[in-house]
Amino acid sequence: MVKNYELTYTVSNNLTPEEETSLYQKVLSYFPNAIQKSAGHDFFTLEFSAEPEMLKDLESKIKSETQIKKHIIVKKEAIKLVKIRTRKPLPKILNNESEQKVEKVEIKEIDKKLKEIFGE
Repeated sequence: MVKNYELTYTVSNNLTPEEETSLYQKVLSYFPNAIQKSAGHDFFTLEFSAEPEMLKDLESKIKSETQIKKHIIVKKEAIKLVKIRTRKPLPKILNNESEQKVEKVEIKEIDKKLKEIFGE
């Protein structure tokens, strides 16, 4: 059964752009139905479909490339579509008519109340 995979690999820093392109084309030829996902300066990712039995062969081909520093092959799961939920507006607790008004209190009154409470 054919499954979807993703290969990501990094190459040596001392490669010229022409060598990177040549290596990329060579790696691309190893994978049937490969799709380029992204390519950077020394970081490449591609998606491909293959039989699970072919992975060992593909892995050994990648390891044989001395210009590839690190690589990883990951099985891609099918993407599930999820409905996007939007937040409902919160109910307004206080309407304009019943809004509580905040009264300003002077510091002298606060001091007076504190003295009453603490008995000073």
